[in-house]
Amino acid sequence: MTAVNLRDLTRRTAFSGLPLVMLTAGLAGAGLSGAPVAAAAGAATAAATTPDPIDPDSLFLNGWMGQIRDVIGDRPLNKVVMPGSHDAGSWSITDKSGVCDTASEASNTHKYPAVAAAISVTQSGPIKAQLDAGSRYLDLRLCKQNGKWYTYHGGPLGGLFFDDPASGQKGEINDIAAWIRDHPKEIVTIDLRTSVPTESATADNKEAVDLLARAIGTGRMADKNKLRPSSTYNQYMAAGSNVILLDNTSSTDAGWDWPKDRIDGRDSYVENKDWGGLIKEAVTNPFSSDPAIDKISRTALDRDQQVLSTNLGKPDTFFSLSGNVDSTLAIPDAAYDVASNGMNFRGGDGVPYMLYLARQHNYNLVKKLEGEWRYSSIARNTNIVAYDNVNMGDGRGPIRGSGYINAAIIANNTPTTAPGTLVGTQRRPDGSWSAAETLPGAYGALEFAGGERAVTAMPNGDLQFLVYGTDKHLYHSIRSANGSWSGWNRLDSDAVDSQLNGGPLAMTGTPDGSLQALTVDRDGNLLHTLRRPDGSWSGWAGVGDGTGKGVMKAKDVAVTSLPNNSVKVLVYGQDGAMRLTERYADGTWEKSGWQVLPGAGGAATFAGKDLSITATRDSTLQIAAIGQDGNVWHMAQSPQRVNSGWNTPLWSAGQPMQASAVAIAATPDGAAQLLAVGKDGNTWHSLRQADGRWTGFAAPHGAYNRLLAATSVKITGLPDGSTYSLIDAR
Repeated sequence: MTAVNLRDLTRRTAFSGLPLVMLTAGLAGAGLSGAPVAAAAGAATAAATTPDPIDPDSLFLNGWMGQIRDVIGDRPLNKVVMPGSHDAGSWSITDKSGVCDTASEASNTHKYPAVAAAISVTQSGPIKAQLDAGSRYLDLRLCKQNGKWYTYHGGPLGGLFFDDPASGQKGEINDIAAWIRDHPKEIVTIDLRTSVPTESATADNKEAVDLLARAIGTGRMADKNKLRPSSTYNQYMAAGSNVILLDNTSSTDAGWDWPKDRIDGRDSYVENKDWGGLIKEAVTNPFSSDPAIDKISRTALDRDQQVLSTNLGKPDTFFSLSGNVDSTLAIPDAAYDVASNGMNFRGGDGVPYMLYLARQHNYNLVKKLEGEWRYSSIARNTNIVAYDNVNMGDGRGPIRGSGYINAAIIANNTPTTAPGTLVGTQRRPDGSWSAAETLPGAYGALEFAGGERAVTAMPNGDLQFLVYGTDKHLYHSIRSANGSWSGWNRLDSDAVDSQLNGGPLAMTGTPDGSLQALTVDRDGNLLHTLRRPDGSWSGWAGVGDGTGKGVMKAKDVAVTSLPNNSVKVLVYGQDGAMRLTERYADGTWEKSGWQVLPGAGGAATFAGKDLSITATRDSTLQIAAIGQDGNVWHMAQSPQRVNSGWNTPLWSAGQPMQASAVAIAATPDGAAQLLAVGKDGNTWHSLRQADGRWTGFAAPHGAYNRLLAATSVKITGLPDGSTYSLIDAR
C-alpha cells in the first residue's frame, strides 16, 4: 500500500469496468500413536489461500462489482450489499428551478420555494458522479411538467431528464446511459417513480418507462420469466442481461417489465409525524447544541437496526434499506415557522439544509457500517443501503474522498462474525464441509451469542444444544435431522440459573433417546440432569464424590455415552487432576467412585486446561486434553480400562499441536475427529483413523472462505458418519 489515500475518488475511478443495470419503476501436544503424516504443508496452504475481508481502501468504486466478482459472483443478487442514492435526481433542485404541479407538496412549494428546496435536495452531485462514487441504486423521481420530464422531490423540480425534442435540449438520461454502456459488469438499480396528471397517467407512465428503456437499450434488460432477484450475479451475466426493470405502474407487457412485488423495504423507513417539529427545531437552530438532529438520526438508525436484526423478509425479493432520514413530512409541519425565522435555500454553512442534516446522519451511519453492522447478523441481511449525499466528503480527521461511506457498505459483503456468536458446520462422511452458519437466536434474533455451550447428536440424527445466553440463562434447542429448528426454550428458573452461573457444560445422547447433561455451578458442585425421550427433564442433582459424603467438586467436565446406555463422565477436580467415572443405564453411579487418570511421562496425574471424551462402538474411550504445557494430548482407554498412555498429535514434523481448546468425537467407522483452537486463534481439524494413525491438521472454513476464529469448540458424531462442530466465534 502506498501513501496515496485510496479513498480519494480520483484514485477510485482509475479502474474501468461496465454496469449490469437494475431499473426499478415505482420502487426498489507431540506425538502420533501411528505413523506421522505431514501436517504443516496442508495447514500453511489453507491459511495462504484464505482471502481477506474486503478492504474499503482497495476498492475502485466505479467498478467495484467487477473487482470483487470472486466474492459476489455466485451470490444471489438480493444478498449482495450495495450502496444506493435516495432521491438521486434531487441534486439539481434549486429554489428557482420550478414546481411539479402534480406533486404532493406542490402547494407548500409554491408558498415557500426556498424552504421546500432546502429540505428536498438530498444529493450533492450529478447521477453520473453518484455512480462513479459507487452507488448502484438510484431512487429516481420524475415529473411530467408542461410536456417535459424533469427530476423532482416532494414538490420542487430539478433538471431536465429526458431530451426535449422541441428545443433539442439534452436530458441527464444520456449521461446515465453512457455510464451503463461503459460499465457492463456493474449492477445499477433505478427506482423510477412518476408524478403525472391524473387524466393522462396511463400514457405518461408508459412513456416514462419506454423513454428510459429506449435510452439504455431493451437488449440489456433481464427477462422476468427467466431470472429472479434470487438469481446470482453470474447468472445475470451469463444470460447477457444487464438491466432489470421493476415497474410499479405495470406500464407494459414486456418480459423485461418486472412487477413491483420483487422489491420491498421491510418498513425500514421511519414516518413519524413528530419529525416535522424536530426538523423545524433543527432548521431554526442548526448550529446549537440542541439534540433534535441526533434524535432524528438515532430514530432512523434504531429502526434500521431493528429491521436488519429481526426481519429476514421474503427470500425472493430485493430489499432497499432506508439509510436516510425523512424530509418530506417537514414541509407542511414546519414550513411557516422555518420561513419566519429566515431560512434560505442555502443554509447557514452554505449547503441546502437536507444535505446538512444528511451529513450529520451519515457520520452516525458510517459508524454503524464500520462497527456493529459489519457483524454477520446485520450485514448478511442487507441488500441495498439507500442514503442521502453519497458524494459526501468527510471533514473528520484526515480528509477522506467522496464515496467512503459507499466503500464501507460494500465491505459488508464480507462481514465479520461478532465475538461470542455460535457458528455450526458439518463435516460430511466424504470429508467435505458444509457452509458454516450462525445458530438462530432467541426471541426473534437472527443469531445466538452467549457463553458456555454443548451439543450432541441423537440416534435419530437430531442435534440438541444447551447454551448459556449473554443473560446467563440456560437455553435448550433442537435442530432436527431435516434441518428445522425447535426454537430456544429456557431450561430453568432465574434462581437456578443464578446458581449455575454460566458454568461449564457437557452433554451426550444415549441410544435409548435420552439426553444427559452436566454442569459445574458457582460453588464448584458437579450437577447432572436427564432429558427423557418424551421431552421431560429430571432436574439438576449433585454427582457424588465417591466417598458417599458429598458432591464432587470440579473445574471442568466432559461426557460421552456408551452403547449400553451408560455414560462416562470426565472432570478436572478441584485439585486439578483428571478423573473418570460412569453412570449406569439404571441411574446409579460407579460404586468405586472416581478413577484418577495417570499423567504423561510417568506423572501421577494429568492436569490441564481443557478436556473432551468420546467412545467408539466397541466402548473404547478416546480422551483429548490441553496440558499445562499448552500441547494437545490424546489417550485411549479400552473397555477393560487399560490406558494407552498419552501422545500428542503433530502440527508439523517434530512440533506438537498447541491449542487453547480441544474437542473430540467418534464416528461409526471407529475413527475419531479432533477439533482444536490453535495458537493462531483459528479452528483446526484432524482425524484419528481406526488403526490409530492421525491425519495432518487442516482448517475448516467459515463465511466467505475465511478461517473460523474461535475461543472454544465442541464436536459430536452423527449416525451417518458426519460430525457437527459448534464454534464460539472469536
